[in-house]
Amino acid sequence: MGSLIFQFFDLFGRERKAPIDPPDEPVLPTPQTPSAEPHAPTPASAVTLQPLVSWNHPFKDKKSPLDQLTQLAKAASGYYPLGRNGLWHGGVHFDSGTAGTLDQTSVHCLADGEVVAYRIDEYSPTSTYFVNELCALKPFSRNFVLVRHCLEAPKIEGCTDAPPSLIFYSLYMHLQDWAVYRDDASVARPAFWSEGQARWVKATTRDALPGHPAQLGLNVRNQAQGGKVLTLLPRGAQVTVSGEGEYRKLENTNGPDALISADGSLRGYLSYEYLVPIAGGEYRVKASSLKVRAEPNARLGTEAIMELPHGSEVVVSGEGEFGKLERVNQYVHFNSLEGALEPIANRIVVLDQPIAIKAGDLIGHIGEYQDGGAEHPEKKLHLEVFSDDDVETFIEVSRAWAQRLPATGKTWLKLAKGTAVVTHQEHFSAIQPPTLNAASTPSDADLLVPKSLLDGLPADKKIVISATAERKACNWYRLEGLLHDANSVLLDGWVLEEVGVTQWFDPWSWEGYDVIFNYDSPRQTLASFLRAANRFSEEQIERHGALADISDNGPLKSRLYDIIDRDHDGKMTAEELQAAISLPAHAQSLSKLIIHNESEWRHEPHKWDALDEVLGHSGSTPHLNWLAEKERIKQVSWWGEVAPKLGLPAHGQVYHLHFMGLGGWFAKLAGLINVDDFLMLYEQQHALFSSGTRALSQGSKENLRKIVTSINLYYDSSLTKANLYEVAYMLATVRHEAYYFPAGEFFSEEPEVGNAAYFNKYDPVLASTPEHRTRARENGNTERGDGYKYRGRGCVHLTWKNNYRKFSALLSVDFVSNPDAAAKFEYSIPIMIIGMTEGMFTGKKLANYINANGVNYMSARRIINGIDEQALIASYAERFENILKQASQLPAGF
Repeated sequence: MGSLIFQFFDLFGRERKAPIDPPDEPVLPTPQTPSAEPHAPTPASAVTLQPLVSWNHPFKDKKSPLDQLTQLAKAASGYYPLGRNGLWHGGVHFDSGTAGTLDQTSVHCLADGEVVAYRIDEYSPTSTYFVNELCALKPFSRNFVLVRHCLEAPKIEGCTDAPPSLIFYSLYMHLQDWAVYRDDASVARPAFWSEGQARWVKATTRDALPGHPAQLGLNVRNQAQGGKVLTLLPRGAQVTVSGEGEYRKLENTNGPDALISADGSLRGYLSYEYLVPIAGGEYRVKASSLKVRAEPNARLGTEAIMELPHGSEVVVSGEGEFGKLERVNQYVHFNSLEGALEPIANRIVVLDQPIAIKAGDLIGHIGEYQDGGAEHPEKKLHLEVFSDDDVETFIEVSRAWAQRLPATGKTWLKLAKGTAVVTHQEHFSAIQPPTLNAASTPSDADLLVPKSLLDGLPADKKIVISATAERKACNWYRLEGLLHDANSVLLDGWVLEEVGVTQWFDPWSWEGYDVIFNYDSPRQTLASFLRAANRFSEEQIERHGALADISDNGPLKSRLYDIIDRDHDGKMTAEELQAAISLPAHAQSLSKLIIHNESEWRHEPHKWDALDEVLGHSGSTPHLNWLAEKERIKQVSWWGEVAPKLGLPAHGQVYHLHFMGLGGWFAKLAGLINVDDFLMLYEQQHALFSSGTRALSQGSKENLRKIVTSINLYYDSSLTKANLYEVAYMLATVRHEAYYFPAGEFFSEEPEVGNAAYFNKYDPVLASTPEHRTRARENGNTERGDGYKYRGRGCVHLTWKNNYRKFSALLSVDFVSNPDAAAKFEYSIPIMIIGMTEGMFTGKKLANYINANGVNYMSARRIINGIDEQALIASYAERFENILKQASQLPAGF
């Protein structure tokens, strides 16, 4: 199990002797080999699961798919498809190595789907290891969430054929313990958890006791219908309730605080004369009000603790004229309470009714995991994607389907092995473009480049050559750090796209994907790894070499050697695997391997007992750490409990896919704004925006291209009705605020009179009126010159020091010290999107005005700076909306 024991061997040393054991015979079943155990029928919910629309990186990374792939090389362990120990590994790890480049605060769902199973322990179990003869308890989170998804090809207009589809699962392993959430209310909880019994009085409740208007909370009443107020619960008070309806009974207390004694029981006595028996041994007060007496008698001088109003429901005990008060029923308004989400803890939960989840929704947080050889626990996520459908057939059908799809869906440019990478020269331009005769280096591997990456290149890294009678149209792109040479050195240079010649591929063509059937046992792959890593003695090589040969000559290793074996020595090490992932072309090739293999989460003791001989463990020479490791493997396994209920094969043989091999490949399918189409449509309607008074310059067109490309990245994979309206409104706003998409590196509001005097109205010292000076200070401008220093910059003209400070914290960039950075494209776009959608400028979110049910562009203008130019912005937004609908790959009937 690659994710579990990658550091394990260092605990045991490298020269252990082991008894001789006959080598494993090769196991070579075909893909048609019938399984030994029946495959349960697919549950009905999986059949009716809606096709996914959106994809999302688990940590909401916005970099290009190629960057997202290569950053996985930074992981300390857990690569795909082999772990650092050379054993099969069906997923990837995000750990301390990737934490330096990713915000791994929380884990998010890869794609739209439904949660079908999870396990969240209150506290993670521990394993006892022996390090330097000292006993060490090491925690290992076995918490997981399993999500089911449906991937379906786009429909073909006018065609009634059903598009190909695939059911697949995403697994998020080693998540945070329940105790962390329980003990810290500030940690966000996944929405698929159910509400627990405990509830809290909302912070928005506004009931107050007479005479105490400052004490706000929730009234507690004596009846469920038309009750009178008994007392007040403060905001945030924790309660449990029972029953149904608008008002529900409090169960965590026997009565009002005024009647509760130190031991929790009620004090006081009631006269039976004023009580009417009702069901269940309860009584109802029949007087207009009934005094609760401190003593069990009716003397006039007896102290009255409080009065219960007519209709109050009570429980009393004892005989005679007075009964002892045992309970007073109390009722509260249910909708004024809020519940807290809680998991069903300490067991595997397979949901009878799966719970829908969207791409980007919270899955949980990374838990603590300490490997056998590690000194300290670390935060580690194992992320895995697999399918028990016939993926081979699905890909075959998808490729045929892709041939019928519109050419606009071809969004990946293939730069085949041997592509000339022309060395950059300063004079290269549209007038003097690169040529294939110039100095160049051939690339050493195929690479498919997403169109979004090429669209986002700056103007000085793209040269467009129009067609003439003598030549065909072509495009030159300067690519840095994507292609590599025969020595695995990354290249910086120009590559040529010959329009109509260089191939573009639709994701549904599955270009470059291989399906591999791997039947290596852990014993074979471990022997291969230990031999390659020079951890075997000559005697061990002789004893276990046959095992290693079976693995090395198998289909998986053979394919990996083609990609990874850099020194062509017929061996594969973890270092070579890690180095391969750092190269975009190799990382992409690895992500396109689809491997049919037994799930590592299916526990079979004999499979791991077979490693005893390779590791030198026996009854006479026991390795306690290996025994602890085997127990850990057993505890983290879940397949046996989950598979029967979800219809997964009991034998655990499924197709494993790289999460970026799916997410990075398909993420831009649905709803992508086609930048070229957008620019063409905008130019056609430009006169409607500008009344024909302003031409769209090449520089403005380039800036608009950058804006739309960046918006594509931030909106990931889909444009729903709601966020299509948002994008339309944002484009309208930036066009107005930034003055017609001006040419230049960034947008910055410049003084109208050519000096800083224009911005004195924002200055705490230089402003001409007390009102302006006060407003400046309230918005963080406290020093003379702050008015000019924190003037409007970027797409929506970020203004005021407080706003610069907010986005410094959000984007981890010091805009306060370097305010000009807020105007650069890499920051200006997220400032616009986050600021407007989250209400960071005025406290009013864009969703308050724009949603899937309708749009109010006139009102939306208020979220930037009031109501000025409402009609102008609204008219711009409506025009952008029409352009976006035409330039987006939206579902039919949108």
